Amino acid sequence: MGLFMTASLLCELANNITLIILFRVIQGIGAAALQATSASLVTTLIQPARQNRAIGTVGIMIGLGPVLGPSLGGILLALGSWRLIFLINVPFTLIGIICAAILNSQIQERTTGQGIDYWGFIVNAIFIVSLLGGLNVLEKPAERLSGVVLLGVAGITAFILFKIEHHRTTPLIDMTILTRKVPLILLTQTMLFGFASAMIFLLPPFLFENIMHVNTGITGLLVLGAPVGIAIFSKITGNINDGTRNRTFILSGIGIMLISFIVLLLLPPTVSPVFITLALFIYRSGGGFFQPANITALMHAVGFTLQGSMSALQRMTQNIAIALGSSVGSLIMVTNRYHELTGIRISYLITLILIVLVLIISWQTPRQCS
Repeated sequence: MGLFMTASLLCELANNITLIILFRVIQGIGAAALQATSASLVTTLIQPARQNRAIGTVGIMIGLGPVLGPSLGGILLALGSWRLIFLINVPFTLIGIICAAILNSQIQERTTGQGIDYWGFIVNAIFIVSLLGGLNVLEKPAERLSGVVLLGVAGITAFILFKIEHHRTTPLIDMTILTRKVPLILLTQTMLFGFASAMIFLLPPFLFENIMHVNTGITGLLVLGAPVGIAIFSKITGNINDGTRNRTFILSGIGIMLISFIVLLLLPPTVSPVFITLALFIYRSGGGFFQPANITALMHAVGFTLQGSMSALQRMTQNIAIALGSSVGSLIMVTNRYHELTGIRISYLITLILIVLVLIISWQTPRQCS
């Protein structure tokens, strides 16, 4: 939180784009530390009977972020200064630091000493930069060859990373997690959720503004159906799931998300935009069932000493899947720029097929994903 706050303040003080990008990288490092440890802090500091409820609360924060961020950012921009977007982070982070200090004075953490896997870090960084860079460049027709090359580098470094980490005593990514059936299935579900969520955020504005001819302000309100759904149902499901029904909630959540994409695929463009918003709400309601149970199951699928690694791996997997979904959706929309409705439907259909496949995999392993 200290690193995130300092970088936010430096962004506010920056006077050129190069410094802003540099400080944003530092800000991202601080944010990564927060994301990577949030789930493991819940599962190590909170009693098992209350963990699902706590993770449900985390789900609310995840759901409220996409609502409050753009809305508050728009208000701050309207006030006349982009610097306020970074400055507003400072008081919120200060509150977080004070709360963390109070918490730290009242608890005793069980820790395990581990070294830093520098080679794993370097190779993993090359893999992620090549993957995300390749996906980004792939969207531009004139630079697709460069995108293919970068994706090839990402594939090679992923193979190297897999080989390196198998021989490390304290690996950056514990490959024993990825070679076990239960965590692998659960991470596949996480990846699906990230991919589908990217489609949910990316495509509706095209549909509302370019096809249904809804103005930008109303579109901003209509797309709120998705984050509101996960904010409400994450808390509800966290309260009613005692930790023994994770599989039930995971399957229910994937099933609800499947229904939402069927609705989105079949609704004609002449329908009222409110029905699209309802479908978005249904999707994120499914996410409210799915996400807390999925995170809890992932944490319980590994031993105490690996929960930090699993928490980081879960966030990395979901973020990469979001980037992948955004890139695939953007590529489809660019390819069908003169037939946007066709591009939207192709994107929804691809996601629908992936949901069905993951649902089948999850359903066939009832004892493995509980």
